Amino acid sequence: MISVIQWWPMKAWKLTRPEGLNYLKLSRAQKPNPANDEVLIHVAAVGLNPMDYKLAAWGFATWQYPQIIGLDIAGTIATVGKDVTHLKEGDRVVCFADPRTAGGFAYYATAKAHTLTRIPDQISFEQAAALPCAGYSAWLAVHDKLDVQPGQHIAITGAGGGVGGFAVQLARQAGAHVYAIAEQRHRPRLLNYGAEAVIDPSQDNVAMRILDLTEAHLLHAVIDCVSAKSGSIMSSLIRYNGEIVMIADQFDHVPLLATTKALSLHEVALHGTYAHGEPEDIHHLADIGNTLTNLVAEGKLDPMIEQVLPFDKLAKGLKILKQQKHSGKLVVSTNQF
Repeated sequence: MISVIQWWPMKAWKLTRPEGLNYLKLSRAQKPNPANDEVLIHVAAVGLNPMDYKLAAWGFATWQYPQIIGLDIAGTIATVGKDVTHLKEGDRVVCFADPRTAGGFAYYATAKAHTLTRIPDQISFEQAAALPCAGYSAWLAVHDKLDVQPGQHIAITGAGGGVGGFAVQLARQAGAHVYAIAEQRHRPRLLNYGAEAVIDPSQDNVAMRILDLTEAHLLHAVIDCVSAKSGSIMSSLIRYNGEIVMIADQFDHVPLLATTKALSLHEVALHGTYAHGEPEDIHHLADIGNTLTNLVAEGKLDPMIEQVLPFDKLAKGLKILKQQKHSGKLVVSTNQF
């Protein structure tokens, strides 16, 4: 029996103009057709991220309005393109979608086959959808940029959010001493992830706490998930030849004078992978997805889901994110499975 959704236009969230969430509307759209190297995904869940509401305000050069947005997609393959041989209909998959086309906030979405990660049977679509944007960014920061080693002292700002929370878990698993910079309401969860201290910048003297925790030896590295201002402040707490990774922002000037601490500055820009990366960079995202989904399946990584929202409350979820009233991850379910 053919389901009704195959005959009628699908539900989708469309951005009518790049001027913010007030222009994100729930409407109808035609089901997309996959190209030869793509698959059509019957979307089960989508992850929400700050990048979504930022793109709703910025737009993307390749978008044509009204544009279906959404980057973190989990679901079941409905159709495979004729050149796709390693995947089949019915496979459970997750991906970080190409921002140039996006399309995740809908009942169906297309994606390049080589960007997809199979979801282990042990984890849900919602758990998988929580991973791509935040989890992949955290992995790039902890492993690709810093190559965190056992015994290093690492501070992570914005640790109560998605990228920060995953970074705390991954850095701790790598054997580092992890100091989470976050509001006190996040404290129990972050301590449970293995953070040795949770420092609230609104209540604590961050510099003094870091000096005390490192016995005045300072930090090997900082992962900053807040802003250039935050990263600049934290750079003074990094030791000679240390490193800093910028996630949410980038410096408009070097935070320290030259020929002083010799800091290495890094940037993680996940959304630039498709436009500026090589094919191996895109394949690498799928490999990261394999690792993270397996860690979740083994009970070694918490996907940090605070709330699962119904599809018609997706815009509300993005507003909660923008107001920073969340802790961890918000996920939307399409309730189709």
